[in-house]
Amino acid sequence: FQGEGVSIGDIAPQGSFCGHLILSRHVSRRFHDGFTARCPMNEAPLTVSELNQAVAACLERSFPLIQVRGEIAQASRPASGHLYFSLRDSSASVRAVMWRAKVAGLSWQPREGDQVEVVAAVTIYEPRGDFQLRIEKMERAGQGALYEAFLALRNRLSAEGLLAASRKRSLPETIQTVGLVSSLGAAALRDVIVTLSRMAPRLRVRLYPSLVQGAEAPAMLCRSLGMADRDPLVDVILLVRGGGSLEDLQAFNHESVARAIAACRRPVVCGVGHETDVTIADLVADIRAATPTAAAQVVAAADMRRREMLAALTERLRLGLERRWRMAQQRLDMTAQRLRSPLAQLREQRLTLDRFRDRMRRAMASRMLALTGRVQTRSAALAALDPHAVLKRGYAIALDAGGKAVTEASSVVPGDPLVLMLSKGLLDVRVEAAHPDDQPG
Repeated sequence: FQGEGVSIGDIAPQGSFCGHLILSRHVSRRFHDGFTARCPMNEAPLTVSELNQAVAACLERSFPLIQVRGEIAQASRPASGHLYFSLRDSSASVRAVMWRAKVAGLSWQPREGDQVEVVAAVTIYEPRGDFQLRIEKMERAGQGALYEAFLALRNRLSAEGLLAASRKRSLPETIQTVGLVSSLGAAALRDVIVTLSRMAPRLRVRLYPSLVQGAEAPAMLCRSLGMADRDPLVDVILLVRGGGSLEDLQAFNHESVARAIAACRRPVVCGVGHETDVTIADLVADIRAATPTAAAQVVAAADMRRREMLAALTERLRLGLERRWRMAQQRLDMTAQRLRSPLAQLREQRLTLDRFRDRMRRAMASRMLALTGRVQTRSAALAALDPHAVLKRGYAIALDAGGKAVTEASSVVPGDPLVLMLSKGLLDVRVEAAHPDDQPG
């Protein structure tokens, strides 16, 4: 910067100071006069602390207060409440700090990309020797050109529906291969690899290298995204880059990269910059992670949930099988108690058969004896009733002409022929008289 003929390059490396410098003629003359005279060589060497203190005092005397215009970048506000950021323009930047008491007096919240005008003191952060501005007052001067372009593209893509939550896809239930789009030399690449190897070591990673900064980065990012999306092995795409200024992240605010992400058929997880960095790529991606490490954790967590689900199902299956095995074992034990050895059963059946055979034999013998006795009794009875036996005792049987036995005298008349059956032989006789009343005439 030049301030009325005075070059800041006389005391600071070129490009280390940023913004539009407005100096009064009085301040410029003091600055010029203070550095025109050449100081003689000091007699004893200065320590680094003494050097920084001397330069800081010189700067503060030469620049009591100045006005600077620039765009806020890399803003952070830690727990202390102080505001640390950079002021930048299209070609340079300078570090700045605004103490908590000054920040509390602001009626608005400074944000990344805000164009501001500040009243500041030029000084050095002595522990590191860093050239910086100590902000005493800050006013908004409109948003920076880069941030305005960011908002314009975001609004246009939102109107097309590319930022709508309804089009965002969840991660697949099964992830085997991750397509990683990043720079080969980036620390973000190492962070992602370390995180995945620690949390999800079974996942395969296929790298699609690309520039992530510079004029050629958008085209290379689009090409790498397309290659990863066309790879049949890839299940999810990780697009990562480490932190940086808004200019550093411009490739991820490029319209072609946003449309390449939206065109991907596989879910895209975007982890670009720090937690406070939000790019168009983050907004279009299916899942936005705060950092590259967080993006890897998102994918690893999905894989861990699947592994936990598989472990739970495996445990349920194991318990179910053990329960069925125990029930089957109990049934087997109960059946074994009822089921004896076939050989033992055969022996028992043989014994039973022998007992039945003996009983049958005894029963048959008893039955035979009983039948024999009955036969003998009935044979004796039959023998007693045998007419031949009666005839042998001298009796005879009278038969009429028809061969019927004559049992009553009234059934014949004198003159009827009869046949008398004797024990041996027959006699033909004729009835001479009949006496029905058993009295001879």
